[in-house]
Amino acid sequence: MPEFIPGLELSRLYYWEVVRPILYQHFPGLHHAAALIGPGSEVLGFDTEMSMDHHWFPRVQIFLQDSDKELGAQIHEILRWKLPPTFMNFPLHLEEIPDEPGIYLMVQKDSAPFEHNIYPQTVREFNARHLCWNDDQIFTAADWLAAPSKILRSITSGAVHHDDIGELTELRKQLQWYPQDVWLYLLLQVGTGLVMRNT
Repeated sequence: MPEFIPGLELSRLYYWEVVRPILYQHFPGLHHAAALIGPGSEVLGFDTEMSMDHHWFPRVQIFLQDSDKELGAQIHEILRWKLPPTFMNFPLHLEEIPDEPGIYLMVQKDSAPFEHNIYPQTVREFNARHLCWNDDQIFTAADWLAAPSKILRSITSGAVHHDDIGELTELRKQLQWYPQDVWLYLLLQVGTGLVMRNT
């Protein structure tokens, strides 16, 4: 196995050295964001050498403007043919583990096409998938209380490598911490729970 490098750093290098040059060659002037957020131990900085044996590989997320979302499938397909076989000795071809849907392993493959994990999306689509939230609406107190804290943490952790559309940066800023009234309510629930357990 290649020498371990923390997933966030690997993601940053992967974007700037491999993915970004391909995007700018085939989609010059494309406004987008690139990040590593959401599920994954590497997003929180908890990945170790042991992480490399199970659903761990160079990865980056590409976010498009709503007006460019139709380019997502084209970008995915071009990357299948233009990615190199490896990056920093990590194979970029992925294969799903039998009997474990959605879990992938790096597999050495010497020629394109390569199956990879870059599916460009809009921030709106990301919100709908992870927060069940239509960002045309205000994120209400009920939305805050319905969103699992681990999901909120995974969105505000990780790293944004590039953002010239601003939407991803704004989302992370908006979700950085609870509004005061929601935070006080959560503290009250915790305090009430402690009182009940001690009586």
